[in-house]
Formats: sequence, structure tokens, C-alpha cells
Amino acid sequence: MDTSIPVKGARVGLAIVGVLAVLATAAFVGITFFGLGKPDSGGSTAARPAANQPADSSPVAAEQAEAPDSLAGFAHPGESMVADAAVAKLEVYDAVNGKSIKTLRNPTVESVPLVLGVTETQGDWLRVQLPVRPNGTTGWVKKSDVKTRSVQNHIVVEVAKRRLTAWRGSELLMESPVGVGADKTPTPPGTYYVDVSARNPGHGMGVHMLSISGFSEVLKNFGGGLGQLAIHGTANMATVGTNVSNGCLRLPNDTVVELAKIAPTGTPVFVLP
Repeated sequence: MDTSIPVKGARVGLAIVGVLAVLATAAFVGITFFGLGKPDSGGSTAARPAANQPADSSPVAAEQAEAPDSLAGFAHPGESMVADAAVAKLEVYDAVNGKSIKTLRNPTVESVPLVLGVTETQGDWLRVQLPVRPNGTTGWVKKSDVKTRSVQNHIVVEVAKRRLTAWRGSELLMESPVGVGADKTPTPPGTYYVDVSARNPGHGMGVHMLSISGFSEVLKNFGGGLGQLAIHGTANMATVGTNVSNGCLRLPNDTVVELAKIAPTGTPVFVLP
């Protein structure tokens, strides 16, 4: 089911505006789709060999096998719980049966549904991740104030390797180089989730944006927005696999479209150093 929506308001991530395509470098970027099929033929992405080809058939095929091994010590989650706000004003509490510490609007100020990642359940209460500063903030909400659902997949970003992978449990679904934050505006490691999925968001963010519940730890605001992080598309292939952004994560346009199909709102995003 397509859960992406057009975003109204000032959702501006940390993209560097400007999406001039650099076709000469397109062949440098390799994308692997496991069980997802190839990107649309009209896109600019150069697909890597299928996973069932011999490992020694090409240097690219040998590189493709490295993604699972590099995460050998990573504890992949299974199914994850998501909470969609069911009230116009969601009260967040400091503890089970505790005091209210925050009220979140639903829809948000950007006119999108309020989505929260669930980390713990206790009786009629849920501990949830909050899309607010500082990164990693959590709180408790009443089950009666939300509707819960589950997501099957998760995303892992390895900043040092400049690589993004998508998984279902320990099964690798896709792999791609990814642009990450520059040295002065790094992508902060952390455990986040997709809070907005938007087609054609504008602001130089390509054809699709998966906003995540983390924020730059350097930029308190950017381009009229709050400095929130996002995985988004770009036509500038020279920036994919490099560290040039203001903190956001850049994928080729056709790759982010494929990722959005398997990463609905609520999908966990693990950003590793």
C-alpha cells in the first residue's frame, strides 16, 4: 500500500539545493535490489548484477556480497510496532500513569498524520519515539489515543561506508551507496523511524522523501525548516556515495522510489557511525 502523501507546509530537510544530473558519473553508483526487481528503465540508476549470479562474475558482484558481512554483529529486528495518533491532540507522559510533558498535534503543523515508533508496551500504555529534539527522546502515550500496526522491514545506514541497506529481518532486500553529511554537518548516528513519506517534496529533494525522526546536531534550522533529517532522492549522481550534504541521506531518484515501496511510515531507521 502506498502510504506516501504530498506534504503541505515547511518540511525542508537538509538537502543542498541543486540537482544537476552528472551523467558521466552514473555508472559509478551501484544499486542492488534483492527480490524487488530492477528500477524503471527510464531512470538513471545503474543496476548491479542479480544476487544469484556467481560471486566471481565481476568485481561489482564481489562487492555486493559485503553488505551482510559488514553487519554481522548487528541485531536485526523482526516485526516492529507503529502507533498512529487517533486524537487531534496527543498527550505524552513521562511515565506510565505519570504527568503530561508534551502535547503533539495531529495532523502535524505540516498537515501530515502523526506517526510514532513504539519501543515498549506496558498494559494500556506504549513507550514511543518522538520526532523532536534532542534525538532519542521518548515518552509514554495511552493505547486508547492511538491505533497500532506493524511494519515488516527496516533500514540500516552505515555512515562511514556510505551505504544504505533495507532488510526484512536478516534478509537483505536492497543495497545502495548513499550520500551522507559533510564533515562540518555530519549525519548523526541514532535509532529513528520514517515519520513522513512524500512524493515530489521540492526544495531539491528529488522525486521522493522519507523524513526520519532525527535532527541535525549542528544546524538548529535550515531553509525555513527545523533541520530534520530525511532520506531523499537526487538527480546529481556525483553526490551519491559522498559526504557533501547538510546531514540528509541522498539516494538516486529511482532508488528512493523503490525504497519508499518497502519502507512505509513507522519503518525503523538505524544510522550507524
